[in-house]
Amino acid sequence: MNATHQTRARFTDADARALLAGLAARWDAGDGHGYGELFAPDATYVQFNGVLLNGRQEIAEMHDLMFRTMLYGTRLIAHDIESVRQVGEDCAVVVSTGAALYPWQKEVTPKRLSRQTLILERRDGRWLITGFQNSRIKPFPTSGPLFEVASRAVRLRVDRARRSA
Repeated sequence: MNATHQTRARFTDADARALLAGLAARWDAGDGHGYGELFAPDATYVQFNGVLLNGRQEIAEMHDLMFRTMLYGTRLIAHDIESVRQVGEDCAVVVSTGAALYPWQKEVTPKRLSRQTLILERRDGRWLITGFQNSRIKPFPTSGPLFEVASRAVRLRVDRARRSA
């Protein structure tokens, strides 16, 4: 190996845990601007309700607003890191689950659990979040009586629409 070529450190599960802990610490402190600092200046952030935020400043401002209003007093609970995958030297993808809990809540209920996909990029030696997608986990039923009835209803409507087209 050439002495001028140095292998960069890989992004690991420990790095992912540290990053998620940093997000949680800023969230728990109600620090929208500190939360935003973990994102790249040109990051994209898709909230659980589908709202798109563009750039660190917009991410920080929206979280600052939310921490003063609808998310006031919440704490971020990170559950599991489902996967960590490095894609090239300076990019990684992390998939995790978690939820925001209000002070009166003791545990995460299934309807509050979300899955996040984070895209990270190493810039100037620091890992920053460049993409963030947060989605509520709502499993789609694939069996049972309700599934069967819904499947038949969809087929009937599709067939009717095709016949009238």
